[in-house]
Order: sequence, then structure tokens, then C-alpha cells
Amino acid sequence: MMPEVELVNVSKSFGRVKAIDRLSLRVEDGEYFTLIGPTGHGKTTTLKLIAGLVKPDDGDVYIDGKKVTDLPPEDRGVGFVFETFSLFPHYNVWRNTIYGPQVRDEDPESSSRVAEDLLEMVLLGGRREARPDELSGGMKQRVALARTLATGSKLLLLDEPFGSLDAKIRMALRNEVRMMVEHLGLTAIHVTNDTEEAMTISDRMGVLRRGHLIQVDRPEELYKQPNSLFAANFLGESNFFEGEVKKISEDSLLVEIEGGKVMNMSTVGRWKRGDRIVIAVRSENVKILEKNTEGMNTMSGTVERSQFIHGFLRYEIQSELGKNVTTWTFARRGKSHMIGSRVTMSFDPKTIFAFPYPEEGLEEAISFE
Repeated sequence: MMPEVELVNVSKSFGRVKAIDRLSLRVEDGEYFTLIGPTGHGKTTTLKLIAGLVKPDDGDVYIDGKKVTDLPPEDRGVGFVFETFSLFPHYNVWRNTIYGPQVRDEDPESSSRVAEDLLEMVLLGGRREARPDELSGGMKQRVALARTLATGSKLLLLDEPFGSLDAKIRMALRNEVRMMVEHLGLTAIHVTNDTEEAMTISDRMGVLRRGHLIQVDRPEELYKQPNSLFAANFLGESNFFEGEVKKISEDSLLVEIEGGKVMNMSTVGRWKRGDRIVIAVRSENVKILEKNTEGMNTMSGTVERSQFIHGFLRYEIQSELGKNVTTWTFARRGKSHMIGSRVTMSFDPKTIFAFPYPEEGLEEAISFE
């Protein structure tokens, strides 16, 4: 049986700082759930509330249907993997892995079998005698994971577990952990500010901002249907334009944006003429036309910067509106736009998001601070 986790109207403050504010969340049994958001916005505090390392000021925590708000960490059946490996430097791989079962005085024979199986699973069966200072970063993290799993916990909490690893090791290890969690039948709650990592491994994701859970959904739906300007900005590079609704038809809006340009978008919503609005366009949905032209949903500009990134070209274009627009395109041999060249960009109406203009202002609404 895999545990489910539920937080009900949980709040936690540290002095004057409200780390978590009336957060409610349900993670299903056997689910790999990821909390994402900027650094300092409450992700790690949420994990510690579940683990019992901190106690909520208000609200309750449930694990497998049982209220655990007042239970100490050791009675919650939770395994916690930290960003820092926290291995015992004077113990070898084997003693680090079997430490938990030994201090709980569990059956030595059974504990040894479990530890052996786990070390094989994390590809460290041949490094039992190695000490932490003889291991790479990826190996250390795999030992930390094996040590946590050796406790027999069915609920695994991971706090930025790959944050200190090199990019290639991080990518390989996160895939290994995801498969391991599924193979062992665990429930996992993973914290990261790396959106690519979260989208790769998660069944569902939750977006945290300033202690508030602002959206929960499957990765694809979060990306395709952000419910706020912040989510649209945090989950992928986007371009934002302020405007005013000029015309409404059954399935589209005509919006005049800054600089007098008119944009047409396919959208639904309770809009009325004169509404102040912000439209968002993902950078990969801004297309550079083969020929410079004018028309609806086009904008001209000058290429100011070009970057080659993993088979893509990322352009920063100073638009006719006086602001930078970013776009990503496939890098094709012989096809690139030189710095200083004049280009025309186009915007597909079906790929444009529309949001009410925020009371706090656009910059504050999309800020990661």
C-alpha cells in the first residue's frame, strides 16, 4: 500500500515571514508529485511540514488518511533526501546505507538483503567499501538515496536532490530515481526550481509562489494552460504585451497593444470592450517570417542578440514597440539572422494567452522575488 498525503489549510510563519499561507494539497498514493517555484517561496518548508521537521501554525497534515500534525518525524514513515548528501564521512558506502535499519535494531539478515538490493539498484554494488570522499557527486547522491530507501519508507521526500550535480549527471540520475520510485511502488514529493526537471519526471506538478499554491496539474496542461501571468513566466520563457480589448467575437479578441499594434487571438473568457489586458506569447511560438511583411499579428524589429543552445537559436529582437522580444527557432545549416538584421515576427492567434491586467502591475505579477 502506497501512502497518500494531504495538507489542509496549512500555514507557517518564521517571525514576520509567512513561508506557507493556507496551503491545501492532496498527493495521491503512488504519485510522483513535484513542487516548483522560485527559491525562498515555501517549497522546502512544505516538505518539512510533511516530514514533521517543522510544525504548522495552522492547519493539518495527513499521511495515508491519518492525521500526523502532532506526530514526531520518526513516527511518520517518511524518507527524506536532501540536496546536501549528508553522508557520514567516516563510514563506507555499505555502513552509510545500512545505518537506518541498524539504529532501529531491525533484523540484520533482512536489513543486509535490502541494502544489497538497493546498492545494486543504484549501480553501486561494487563500491561497498568506498568512503564518501572517494565518490563522485552522482555516486554520493545515489548512496544518500539508497540509505533513505533502506528505512523501508513508502513516502519519499526529495529536496532539490540534484541541485549540486553536473548537468549530465543530473539528467541521468533524475531518470533513474523516477524509474526506481515506480519500481518500488513509492509515493514521491520532489522539490525543485528547475522546470525542465519537474516536467520530465512528474505525474503532476504544483506551482508555489510566496507561500501560495497557485496551480496544480499535469506538466503538459500546466505549460499549455497557465492560469496566471506568474505561471506563464515561470514555466517557460514568454513575451508580455499590455493592451486593451477593442473588439470581441465568438471565439477571438482584437486587442490594441502598446505602440498602436493590433493583435488578434483565439481565446475564451469573460472579456468586455475596454478591458485592460496582458497578452503572453511563448518565445518558441514567435515565428520569424522568411520575408519582411506587414499584417495582422506581425511585428518588425532588429536582431540584437543570437545564441546557439542545444540545436536551437535564441534571438533577442528589439521590436518596433521599443521592447525586446525573444524567440526560439530550430538551428538549420545556413539559416540564421545576423545581428543588426531587420526581421518580421508573426504570432499565431491560437498560441496567445490573455490575462486581466494585474492590480500590482505587470512587473510585480511576473517577478520571481
